[in-house]
Amino acid sequence: MERALALTEPLLDPAETRSAAAQIRALTLRGAQAVLAGAGSESQLQARVVERYGARPAKGSLAELDPPPGIPDPAGAAPASDALRWVRGE
Repeated sequence: MERALALTEPLLDPAETRSAAAQIRALTLRGAQAVLAGAGSESQLQARVVERYGARPAKGSLAELDPPPGIPDPAGAAPASDALRWVRGE
């Protein structure tokens, strides 16, 4: 750690090297910026969502879920419609 601080000190602004803590903070921020710059657009979007909303991406995938058992009934839309009417207070 000491060697890394010594090697990077001449590369940073004097305000960023006024203490070891300030220098570590500057290096950490620059490292995070470099990681984000090298990340794909999807990773950058996820990072912004986490930053703004505190949301974490799901670990699983909807594509991996098993479909519900049985054959879908096209006439079975009434329960969903009933639920919507209930939510709307109708």
